[in-house]
Amino acid sequence: MSVSRFRFLFKRYYSHTATWEEQQEFMKLLKEADFDDELKQLLDELLEEEEMDNLMSDDSASAMLTKIMEVTAINKRKRIPTARIAWWVGSAASLLLLVWWVTTRQPSTISQPALVSNKVVSDTNTNARLVLGNGEVVDLEHNENDSILIQQGVAASKTHNQLAYNNSTDRIPTINTVYTNKGGTYSIILPDGTKAWLNTASSLRFPTSFTGDYREVTVKGEAYFEVATDAAHPFIVNTSRGKVTVLGTRFNVKAYEEEENEYTTLLQGAVAIHNGNNVKKLAPGQQALVSKSDNILIREKDINAVMAWKDGRFEFDDNIQVIMRELARWYNVEVKYEGTVTSRYYAAGFSRHESLKDILQQLEETGSIHFSITDKTVTVSP
Repeated sequence: MSVSRFRFLFKRYYSHTATWEEQQEFMKLLKEADFDDELKQLLDELLEEEEMDNLMSDDSASAMLTKIMEVTAINKRKRIPTARIAWWVGSAASLLLLVWWVTTRQPSTISQPALVSNKVVSDTNTNARLVLGNGEVVDLEHNENDSILIQQGVAASKTHNQLAYNNSTDRIPTINTVYTNKGGTYSIILPDGTKAWLNTASSLRFPTSFTGDYREVTVKGEAYFEVATDAAHPFIVNTSRGKVTVLGTRFNVKAYEEEENEYTTLLQGAVAIHNGNNVKKLAPGQQALVSKSDNILIREKDINAVMAWKDGRFEFDDNIQVIMRELARWYNVEVKYEGTVTSRYYAAGFSRHESLKDILQQLEETGSIHFSITDKTVTVSP
């Protein structure tokens, strides 16, 4: 393990952006004396950044550790990482500083990722547009009206980054399409009450009312659905490689044209994946992968990682090419490669509110890859 890897894990642990696996790896490395000098240097840098004039003495650090241990013994509900206290006691004061810093200056909980919430991405990322049935384009980000006329006698209500339709069955429906730009997200309440969230660089095509035997929409890019229950009228999501049929459920569809595979992940209920004559059913917690060769692979999947985008986060566990395509969609940049880039997988999590520069810098600290940014182009090299 290189020193740069230790620095990378330290920064992610301190900023509380480390994945569960990274937290465990960091804790393991802390037990190794090889990193004591590096840790002390990192803590010195951290303290200097906080404009603290004097470092804590060994005696003060030891006393503080004792106090932390006493507090932990009283309140066992706090999951401060005290299971490793034994080796911390015999280590350098820099290790004690880490305990003090994490438990007194930062939130004390280290836990598995929380279940996905219904929180929609911040209103600052509402870069979206609506194309009406007559071809008119409505800028949803800058339109200040609280209602939008979508066809004669029919309006949709608009609040923040959400557009809500009513099922006006007395009108002949027209087709509307909502597009999100790079760096934008948007949510739509469809005419039947189904809720849809669009990820960046995506589109949702749907009728202004559902009048037939099916409720049918088309997705390009990525969208999460909470489908209104209606057993008599199945809900169908069309993609470029097939369709997903449901009655009432919660699921995510990822179908970007530039990606090799399409993914449907089920959170609740039941869905059927159709690809030609090939049909597969999903259970909650499963994901269907549809390849370019039209094969359907069913596998278990971490729901929290799949739904991270909806809560304003990136959760990566893939090679750099896949990661860079996702970053390019969000930050609206072009990516080019020089030399033979590593094929290793990177497991990491970041806030979408972080700058692209900061994210690339943290990936670069793994020591296996380098980035340079010129205008709107990111160059990736070994």
